Amino acid sequence: MNKPEKIDPQIEKRAKLEEIATFLQQNRLEKNISLETIAQETRIPLRLLKAMEAGNLADLPEDVYIRAFIKQFADYLGLAGDELASQFPIYTNFRQSKHYFWIPLPSFQLRPFHLYVFYILLVFVSVRAIANIVQPSNNLQVIQIETEAKPKTKPTPPAKSVSPTKPPASKTVANKPTTEKTPSVTVEIKLEDQSWLKVVVDGKTEFEGIVSKGTEKTWVANQQLTIRAGNAGAVLVAYNQQKAKQLGKIGQVQEVTYTTNKKKEPSS
Repeated sequence: MNKPEKIDPQIEKRAKLEEIATFLQQNRLEKNISLETIAQETRIPLRLLKAMEAGNLADLPEDVYIRAFIKQFADYLGLAGDELASQFPIYTNFRQSKHYFWIPLPSFQLRPFHLYVFYILLVFVSVRAIANIVQPSNNLQVIQIETEAKPKTKPTPPAKSVSPTKPPASKTVANKPTTEKTPSVTVEIKLEDQSWLKVVVDGKTEFEGIVSKGTEKTWVANQQLTIRAGNAGAVLVAYNQQKAKQLGKIGQVQEVTYTTNKKKEPSS
């Protein structure tokens, strides 16, 4: 008896994603709705929506997240989101580890119902985690760090003594313009663990994505630099060559804005 050939999980997932994406795209175009509008309403990043419609698995996160995005996409178009999302296969390897989480359960039998409950909980926690990353938190603390750069003043030279019999010749001294260095904001980061990161430099988004552990990067802004992290405790920040500090707590979504203002001293 010949054994059935095993299907490559990646090929099966890619084929199913392309089928679902084609269906979603047709409905979206029929209703004349742009991807930008869906991204704004569902809070799903535009780049992920484009990757879904293109069937590009390489630019998408784990399978459970893809299912959550399909459901949100379909629900917004007025389709059966749960039914459509369930068609996308998820491959999870539940292997028992002998060294870490092995617990003998002689009287307990794992049934399909238990796996179904575990899967529902996993999807719920995953969707909540994504929502905390892509949506601004109501309890988010925005920290403004401002420094003032004072211009350097040259000391006044002592007045020269004037002879009473011979008045000094008048001289016109041209004032030389003094150049002052424009203050800037320099932020160096180092990742102690993986975290989603967004960096906005002078109002322009310079970076957005997931940064792996051990990554070190530096950004420089003229006036203002904002860092938003999904795992703030894993991000060490050194501001203007100061001692590096953690951006927040482990697992906390935190946004910090660094600015610098130039203060003008009153003329005497």
